[in-house]
Amino acid sequence: MRLIVAGQDRTADIGAEISRRAARHQGALSPWSAQDSALSLKASRDRADYLNRFGKLLRLRYAVSTESFPIPGKPGVAGSLMKKLKGVLWKLFRYQHDRMAFQQNVINELVISGLDFQREASCQTIRDLEDRIKALENEVKTLRGVGKREAPSL
Repeated sequence: MRLIVAGQDRTADIGAEISRRAARHQGALSPWSAQDSALSLKASRDRADYLNRFGKLLRLRYAVSTESFPIPGKPGVAGSLMKKLKGVLWKLFRYQHDRMAFQQNVINELVISGLDFQREASCQTIRDLEDRIKALENEVKTLRGVGKREAPSL
């Protein structure tokens, strides 16, 4: 299979990602590694590292799962009947559940993107202020240097 996007062959980069996701949905790969656990936040070196790790975790886990799961049942005739009834109800309501899950996933993704944009804007503001402080400090040094040369010697 080849993937062509905007006239360019993107099989190598996009195809690998699609294959990885497909394998994960088929159960061939674990969806997350140990470093994708919330416990990895404990290894943060500083606040910036913590925020980077936290943002990565948000992006990895924003989705509401719509995958099937085994329906639990109790032993006996009544238990097996309830399990079958639950299976039928799940099949009837699956469409609505998937629609709501899709909408929630979109909202979650938009909120996370908004947080990323806000964080980047804050970081840019901080960088701008740091540059401005450095420029002002250099200007003060320059003015002090000029004042020392002009001061009369005693």
